This record gives sequence, C-alpha cells and structure tokens, in this order.
Amino acid sequence: MYIRLLVFINKLLIRLLRTIGRSGSALPGLLIERLCPNFLDTILADVQDKVILITGTNGKTTTTKMLVEGLRSSGSRVVTNSTGSNMTRGLISALIEDMTYSGRLKPTDWFVFEMDEAYSPIFTKNLKPKLLLALNVLRDQLDRYGELDQTARLIEETSMSVDVFIYNCLDPLLVKIGDKLTNGGRPCFGFGVSEKLLSAVLNEESIHGNVVNYSTPDVILESAEEGDQAQAISIYSNSKSQGYILPVKGFHNALNGLAVYATLKILTSNEDKLDMAMKGIADMPIPFGRGEMLNFGNKNITVALVKNPSGLTSNLMTFVQYSQPEIVLFAVNDNFADGRDVSWLWDVDFRGKIAKNTTIYTTGVRGYDMALRLKHDGFHAENIDSIDAAISKIMGSNSNNIVVIPTYTALFTVRSSLSKFGKVPRIW
Repeated sequence: MYIRLLVFINKLLIRLLRTIGRSGSALPGLLIERLCPNFLDTILADVQDKVILITGTNGKTTTTKMLVEGLRSSGSRVVTNSTGSNMTRGLISALIEDMTYSGRLKPTDWFVFEMDEAYSPIFTKNLKPKLLLALNVLRDQLDRYGELDQTARLIEETSMSVDVFIYNCLDPLLVKIGDKLTNGGRPCFGFGVSEKLLSAVLNEESIHGNVVNYSTPDVILESAEEGDQAQAISIYSNSKSQGYILPVKGFHNALNGLAVYATLKILTSNEDKLDMAMKGIADMPIPFGRGEMLNFGNKNITVALVKNPSGLTSNLMTFVQYSQPEIVLFAVNDNFADGRDVSWLWDVDFRGKIAKNTTIYTTGVRGYDMALRLKHDGFHAENIDSIDAAISKIMGSNSNNIVVIPTYTALFTVRSSLSKFGKVPRIW
C-alpha cells in the first residue's frame, strides 16, 4: 500500500513538473530513492528477465533510442528512460510515469534502460536482467570514475548478474570481460568491424596513434557510407550481408547501429522480425543533442554533445571537418554532470579538422579554457561570457550553416536559448 501511494503522488508530481516545463526525469525518482530504497528491486522482481541494460562511456542515449525504436517497430511494447537520465533515480521516474495510478506495471515486453556505468552494479545487486550491452570504455569524468580499469571493473561486476553479455570487440577491456565470461560458460556475443574499417575506429588506442587490436566478432560492420542526413551500413552475419539505413551520422553511430543489430539478433524471435526492427530505425528522430539538426528559417544548426576526447574527435570529424560550417560554437561547462576536470580538451587534436576561414566562438564556465586550447593549435576563438549571449550572437549573424558543440549541462542551456528563436523539440 505504501508503494502504491508513493507512485500515485509521484505521478502527480511528474504531471506538475511537465506543466511548468521541467522534465520530471529525476526528482520523483530521487524522492522514492529516499523514501523507498528497495523500490526497483520490488517493482522489477517479477519482470527482471525482460530488463535490458545499455552501458559504456559513449553512445548510450543514441543506442538506447535505436534499440527501443527497433523493438517497437517489430511489435514489442517497451518502457525506457527516454530522457537519458541514467542513474537509478532516472529509471525509477521512467517506471513511475508508465505505471498505473494504482501502482502497477502495465503489460510490457521489454524494459530497456540506459545505465550509468557506476550505477549499473547497484541496480543489479538484487536483480538479474536478461542482457547487458557494453559499448566502450573510454576516459570520461576521471574525477568521478577514476582510471579506465575502474570503469571496466564496474561493467564486469554488472556482467556477472545478467544472462547474456554483448560487447564491443574493438575494446580490449571489454574483450577481457567477454573472454572471462565465455571461459566460465556464460553466453557472450561480440560485434566489430572488417579489417578495412579499422582505420576509422576512434578509441583509447587509435586516438594516441596506436594500432587498434580486436577479437573475432559474431557480427561485422562491412561498410558505412554517409549521406547528407543519414548513413547506409552493411552488416555481415550468418554468412550473409544485409544493408540498412541509420538516421544518425558518424562512424561512431555506425558502430552503435551495429551494437543494436547484435542485441536485436538475441532478442527477436526470427530473421523477419530482426529485419523489421532494423528498418524501423531508419525513420527515427535524432536524439536531442546527438547531432540534432535544428532549422530556423535559413539557419541550419547542428547540436553535437561532447564529454571526452574520443567523442569530441568524432564530432569534429563528422560535423565540422566534413560539413565545413561557417561558424562553430564550443560551449564548455565543468559542472558535476560534465566532469570537473576539463584537461581532456588537451587530448584532442583540432588541426586539420576546422577550416581556417571558420568563425569560432567559445562560451560556458570553461569557455576561456576552450579558447586557450584552440589557440595552442593555431585557431583564434572569441569567448562570449554567457551561453545566452553566444546563441544570440550566432543567431544574429549572416551565417546559415552553424555547428554548436556543448558539454552535457551546456547542452540544455543551448537548447533553451535556441528555443527563443524558434521551435526546438522537447526532450520528454
């Protein structure tokens, strides 16, 4: 009865927060965390074999959205933390929103949760999900996670509590986990790329000029060809190749699409359903801030979130080097959700990725740090103290092709500022 009352009250709270323009993706969950610490264990105990977790440093939100879209396109009912709030409070809020006012779960085929690496072992302490998809282990928020080995240990701890482990064969730390589980008789499934695509891989090895090592994958990305607003990929599996369209650009997203294919292969009952699921992804809206394209009259603005060296390098190559925008705005914060330590900016090589005639602005709490980093690589950037003022500056310019590259908390301010000039899709 106590849990039912909490659900009822917090469903009303979510409605109130949405009415005043807030997401409601964390506060209700935070309240229940405090008042009922075993809420997730209690609610999900009878459906834990329907729970899918997606973790890793980069690509969780995009991959989760693609997987959810694919499952829904094949006829499944899915509950997910769609706003990307990926700690336990975000999962609680997502469940509450979908539950009935009497505090019961609705009939659901799959619960697909994007999961923060540090919170996944907490979530699986008393639950045994169906599957864990591990995308990568990259340097990110070193002040919070520590070194890469620590992040890998968190993922390994989670992997011990799931039925199936799916992992990136290009990531040596994940390969070690996969080998350990396989040797122990646990089901594992790997995804990777053909040898001709190894040069396109960005990870902790390649970003420092080292050779990318990989183990033999179960499904292979054979090719990835970008168009103006999408990309075509070819996947090799079970002795045949199949082509699909992804609505997101960038080789990193081709790998995310491959990860989704590998997961759907485990979850769908037959090849027809798998094909239906992958084709359903083609028309998926781009997740907010993940290469999101916004139009304001003649102005086309791409918003591409970054939070670590590999992510920034990928987005520079995809949205700046290849697209040649007239203006690039970097919005860098150092709040808790961004990571306090922004020294990772110095691990990115900007040379050759930004055309010399590009107008560059920086902003955010660490805007001057970003400007200094660019200066070191030979670029002049004008720093603008507030994100609102920076957005007003680019919107008042004569330029039509603009790329905004924000860190996590800056992303929300950027989208809020842009909404003053036209329609920006809501994220919930």
